[in-house]
Amino acid sequence: MKPNAIARQYRELAIKGATPVGLIVILYDMAIESLGHAKREIDNGNIEARTTDLNHVLLVIGELERSLNFEAGGEVAKRLAAFYDVARCKVLEANIKASKLVIDRLSDVLCSLRDAWKIVEQKTAGKSGAELARETPRPSPVYSAPSPQDDDRPQLRWSA
Repeated sequence: MKPNAIARQYRELAIKGATPVGLIVILYDMAIESLGHAKREIDNGNIEARTTDLNHVLLVIGELERSLNFEAGGEVAKRLAAFYDVARCKVLEANIKASKLVIDRLSDVLCSLRDAWKIVEQKTAGKSGAELARETPRPSPVYSAPSPQDDDRPQLRWSA
């Protein structure tokens, strides 16, 4: 069996057994992985493969956006929706400019959010929806404005 087929089977099994929050973590993993592939394709000069990888990131961002529950998620969902809009623009910028810097910065932010969702997944394991509703609300990410020294670099900064 080829390594790609093994990886695909492993991912399919992980998806089938994942919790709803676990599926979000998997989506972040997929986006981060595709960003890494796109970065390698920039080094290889392969425009078609880079575009395919970045288009995959756009599809994943779309799935993440569709998963938002604005009723239950409130302000966090609104801020994530705004972030996904920015992320989508950054993916397009990375593709147009063939920018590894933009990819790195976006990947860093996605890794941070993925880690936060992983903590949520661990904290919510085995709890019912009613139990989760009684718990303290999670802090929400906040987009910070660029500082003057960062004018030439793409901006994706989040703080809690």
